[in-house]
Amino acid sequence: MQVAAGALFRDLGMHLVADGPAPSTDAFHEARANGDLLVAVMDETVVGFLRTKALDGSLHVEQVTVDPGWQQRGIGRALMLAAEQVADARGFTRMTLTTFQDVPFNGPFYERLGWTRLDDESLTPGLAAERHEETQAGLDLWPRTAMAKEIHRER
Repeated sequence: MQVAAGALFRDLGMHLVADGPAPSTDAFHEARANGDLLVAVMDETVVGFLRTKALDGSLHVEQVTVDPGWQQRGIGRALMLAAEQVADARGFTRMTLTTFQDVPFNGPFYERLGWTRLDDESLTPGLAAERHEETQAGLDLWPRTAMAKEIHRER
């Protein structure tokens, strides 16, 4: 699924992203053990996932991937909304992520879900470190941004 989803970036001329290394199996095992892995299953097939981690008092979305054959069916949206429920249940009042600001299935998608862009001066130390790592990896060849969403408790 990771490789297939990467092809979408290749179609946009973002070969560095498309050909980048996939997270290790250990990263998924660790996320699962920590309750930081959400998985979307349709017809007994994994069609998407979302990984999170705690970062500076927020629940940080590390990765969202939906199999290209299952996109445009609300799976990414459902994963993001489920992550908000997880954040709320764990007592987080804020979520963060980093993304490509102009790729339609990245920045604009998150904005439609109520996420807002953060300027560099408002980044927490951990979020600034995430952005620094992305810059070092060459991802800033395309505009990137950090985003946040406030979680309003439903209690």
